[in-house]
Amino acid sequence: MRIVPILRCMTLALLLGAGGIDAALAQSGYYQQPGYRDPRAYPPGYYPGKLVQPAQPQQGFSLRRFFGAQEEPPARAPVSRPRRSTPPPAAVAKQEKPKVDPSTHVVVFGDALARYARQGLDAHFDDDQDVAVVSKVRSDTNLVRSDPADWPNFIKATLDGGQKTSVAVVMLGTNDRQSIRDGDESVEPLSDRWRELYRQRVDAITGVLKERKVPFVWIGLPPMKNSKISDDLVAMNEIYKESVQRNGGVYVDIWPGFVDEDNRYTAVGPDVDGDPTKLRTNEGVFFTRAGARKVAFFADTEIKRVLGLGGAVTAAAPTQIAPADGSAGPTVEVALPSPPDAATPVALPQKPLVGPVLPLTRQEVAPGGALVSAPPKLTGDHAYSVQRALRVGAAPNSRPGRADDFRWPNP
Repeated sequence: MRIVPILRCMTLALLLGAGGIDAALAQSGYYQQPGYRDPRAYPPGYYPGKLVQPAQPQQGFSLRRFFGAQEEPPARAPVSRPRRSTPPPAAVAKQEKPKVDPSTHVVVFGDALARYARQGLDAHFDDDQDVAVVSKVRSDTNLVRSDPADWPNFIKATLDGGQKTSVAVVMLGTNDRQSIRDGDESVEPLSDRWRELYRQRVDAITGVLKERKVPFVWIGLPPMKNSKISDDLVAMNEIYKESVQRNGGVYVDIWPGFVDEDNRYTAVGPDVDGDPTKLRTNEGVFFTRAGARKVAFFADTEIKRVLGLGGAVTAAAPTQIAPADGSAGPTVEVALPSPPDAATPVALPQKPLVGPVLPLTRQEVAPGGALVSAPPKLTGDHAYSVQRALRVGAAPNSRPGRADDFRWPNP
């Protein structure tokens, strides 16, 4: 009895495999039942009484789905974003306002270190429209390897070329710790003969500025990170100072501004505003921006003094009146009232330069000369307040009118 249902199922399966489900239903008479309306007669997506969304196409057979692996999501198409109609404005560098017809021209001569001095002077006089800083720096030159007349001729050509020069600033010697050729011999650095030849080359520069009557300021070399180099630069600074002062120039010693309390090189120190900052670069030779400003601060004081800014006013010559008849008679000087005599200053007591020496480990001695074996005892009215302040920690009462008197005054 169970064979008949099995045969019916097998027959239905064969029909489905041969002609599909539609053919099987049509052959079985399913579509001919009363009241049935074939959905194939309606347009796609429509069904009587409601709209039917079309089914999504099924994915085919996949080995990844068969073994349970996750399917990678389909790649999304790139989304196009609207472009800006106009690009953003580009950053514009700050334009330096040129100085129109300045009356003072500071011309800087020198090597690599002079370049930082010029930068510091530029920043120092940036807001002063009456002072212009002119750079005549040659970073790749020195005084020992080049021709002795090279720098003097360069300064002469600059001055003769029409360059206005109110004051010249010179800073040389960064790469001069080298041997000097003296004929066929090579003279070792800092030897007696080397110092003599080097002084002659420095004198040639200062002599040109003295001959042309150009006020000049020579900036000395700073200490270096290498202690041996610093020792040699001390001797070279002495040569600069002696030559400059002998030829009427001004020597600026910047060494104290770049050393610590022990007179040793330091890369960090107070800037022109007194704030601690980095003044030297990592190699221990050149300056940072703050260090260059500090060099200019040292030089600016002497530059203003050389130019006579803020100096004393010279007295006017006495006025002479000619005779009324026009004859060449003796002239009469106008008598001006003499200024009153200055008041005699009051003599003040002389203050000693050094006070008495008080050793910190001295033994206390009683008035009679005997050593004090015990601390002195407080007696009187002050003993109570002192003991309370030191032992109990209670502050003494304030006195009227003293800074710690916070009492409100009586109305």
